[in-house]
Amino acid sequence: EIIEKTKKFNVSVLEDSVSFDFIRHFGMQSGRDCEKLDGFKDFSRSHNGLIYLTKNANAFFSVEVENQVDLDSHILFTGKVIESKKLSSNNSCTYSYYHKSIKPKI
Repeated sequence: EIIEKTKKFNVSVLEDSVSFDFIRHFGMQSGRDCEKLDGFKDFSRSHNGLIYLTKNANAFFSVEVENQVDLDSHILFTGKVIESKKLSSNNSCTYSYYHKSIKPKI
């Protein structure tokens, strides 16, 4: 809803050394239910005014929305990168790496 309203978003690229707890905190709960930044100081603001993570992240992208597609369970936003920055040379956490090495096995 916020992205639909503001037409902008940031993406923080996580490093492969990131913990599951960090991913769970920032990616598996809604900001409607908690304040994700309470007590967390490792972030900065890009030129668009939005935050990006500086801890456990090796890059970020600021994006202006150009299109959105309703996929029933979620909305896919695509857009133009207006700012980006390399934060470290550490390896990125891919979705495959997350499933293989970070996500707890049940």
